[in-house]
Amino acid sequence: MKRLLAVLLTLLPSFAGAAALNGIKGADDRIEVAAGQYPWSAVGRVNNGQGGHCSGILLGPKLAVTAAHCLWNKKTRRPMPAASLRFVAGYDRGQYLAFTNVERTIISPGWQFDVPYSPVLASQDWALLILAEPLGDKVGWVGLGSTPGPADWLVTVGYGQDKAHIPAAHLGCHVAGKLASGVLTHDCDAVHGDSGAPVLVWKNGVPTLSAIHVATFGTGGGKYLGGAVPVDFFAAEARQQGAQASGKSGTLSQPLDGPVAERINRR
Repeated sequence: MKRLLAVLLTLLPSFAGAAALNGIKGADDRIEVAAGQYPWSAVGRVNNGQGGHCSGILLGPKLAVTAAHCLWNKKTRRPMPAASLRFVAGYDRGQYLAFTNVERTIISPGWQFDVPYSPVLASQDWALLILAEPLGDKVGWVGLGSTPGPADWLVTVGYGQDKAHIPAAHLGCHVAGKLASGVLTHDCDAVHGDSGAPVLVWKNGVPTLSAIHVATFGTGGGKYLGGAVPVDFFAAEARQQGAQASGKSGTLSQPLDGPVAERINRR
């Protein structure tokens, strides 16, 4: 584990080639989910105004979380201003439930832009987005959970580079280990564009946020593991900014239904 080589999931246009899909661990287990159904309705594309995107999720009416590295403009070598960011919730093939501009960003105090990525830096790779409008009232949000363990059944969902226009989820992946920096490794399929994607845990039928996906780590021999920042690393700040302990669907959200719901509920 000490020999892991950190590979930053940089923001790529949606047409990036399949050769860069190092985040797929063996067979691709991602499936399309219904963008309008809760909790997928609370997941959004974080569009950066430069043609790139990341993923994120709402934690309250006006609060979302994503990866800090998503806020870096490689062209200007400066952080992106909040005004250039949009959170688009329930996005599917050009349609969406709702969107709003980002009013303010709160970046992890330990994060550093434009320095070599590492497992230590990965532990600080989170940013909160204060939204201009209470989007969560329309599309819902998830509550803050706790750091997942190896026994937890995880669900990741985001807008990967090859599936940039649909929400794609991996149901039933797991924590693989934990680095000295506190970053979790996982076997969930997640690629460029999935940075900031939620790692959810269902307990008593209720989804909560347990971590956010931020990176892919090469372990040698063409094998990879995902890297995720546990929710405990940013929960205190998130609560101060309006994150909720319990989730809630929105006025535009639909109930979770269909084969995906059946698979989740069978657990």
